[in-house]
Amino acid sequence: MPDRPATRQVCVLMRAGLVLTDDRGRLPSYEAEQDWDDLARRTRTCGDHRAVLVAPQLHVRSDPAVVLSVFGSRSGAAVEGTWTAIADIDEGDDAVPAALLAVSALVAGRSAPPARRPEWFSTSWYETADTWIDHHLAAHGRTRSGDTEPVKVWSLSAVLRVPGEPGPVWFKASCPHFHAEPALTRLVAELLPEHAPPLLAADEQRAWLLMDEMPGADEEHEDDPPAGIGPAAARIAAALQLRSRDHLAQIEAAGVPLRPLASTLLQFDEILAGGLELDQLTPEELAAARSVRDGVHAVLEELDSLAIPDTLVHGDLHIGNVAHDGDSLVLYDWSDAAVSHPFLDLVMLTERLPEDERRPAREVYAEAWRAAYPDVDVDRGLELAVQANTIYQMVTFEQIYRSQEEESLWEMRGVVARTLRSLPRRFPRRS
Repeated sequence: MPDRPATRQVCVLMRAGLVLTDDRGRLPSYEAEQDWDDLARRTRTCGDHRAVLVAPQLHVRSDPAVVLSVFGSRSGAAVEGTWTAIADIDEGDDAVPAALLAVSALVAGRSAPPARRPEWFSTSWYETADTWIDHHLAAHGRTRSGDTEPVKVWSLSAVLRVPGEPGPVWFKASCPHFHAEPALTRLVAELLPEHAPPLLAADEQRAWLLMDEMPGADEEHEDDPPAGIGPAAARIAAALQLRSRDHLAQIEAAGVPLRPLASTLLQFDEILAGGLELDQLTPEELAAARSVRDGVHAVLEELDSLAIPDTLVHGDLHIGNVAHDGDSLVLYDWSDAAVSHPFLDLVMLTERLPEDERRPAREVYAEAWRAAYPDVDVDRGLELAVQANTIYQMVTFEQIYRSQEEESLWEMRGVVARTLRSLPRRFPRRS
């Protein structure tokens, strides 16, 4: 199979309608293995390592792939170099200049931001966020020692590392679709403080969080997790879910979505009828996906009939969202949380665990639920949850699509279509 063609990452620094180029009018760029690439690398490439994005990453061409990142300098910082009018840049086609002209008009205030564009695509937003961060650090006797460092900025959230004394902290802003994350993070800290993100401050109206450093909260252990993390995380997840039963009114009041399996089935039917990615399927693929509709309903309805109550669910409890450092373990990134069937979380957790940890994690989790509901067939429920989670996650992605601006739909493009194609295999017809 041939290697995937490289993606050209074009990284542009913009100032007053001009862009930073080399002395021949060429834009900074490099070849990458994927459409998404490290934000720090893109920032360095634009010519100002302190710059911030003033637009979402734009997919301007598919074949060959060209992705555009547009930056602005903070606080009007002067950057020396060749500043070129967009009309005069040396590009092989019109796609990049056209996209730059649109961003320039928006930055200059000549056009309105697209519907659903997050507010953090603006240099002024960082000034507001820094002021808020400094205020709350001071309340804890701490100070910021340098610029906030954007780590991941996209349509769903902005995550910043905040250097400081005595150590760094982390800031996160969530999009309106995930606006309940700060309130829920606070509630999780009340329910299970020893396994919750170390919260320093929250602005629930703006969906902002300020958290202390979490040792072990990195992507390095996602593909090679520490031994024992699976069963430990499963035990904590079950304990939190069971404890949440007495706090569902608070959780709902925080704006956490209610996603019972009955609603999931209705939303599944809506996807089959008019999902945003149905046009990616052939008529035969769509017919095959629709043919298993009754089988999908049978699985979720049987799971729902087992009398396991809905609880707080994390919604994205893969091992990369479990911080582990020695004896401490923290479940974080509660943006996808909902009130739904608890067993869905175990499916997410065990999918990415090493083979030798999946069974122990499943058994630890099952023991907690057997003790709480001795008359329920927990093993059957866990078996059905594997199939049910496929539908639940597909609905999650469809909801995310509908919350994004059109320019950002490419970020997760194809997930729902791939899931629909897989349904005949995942839900074989019963004989």
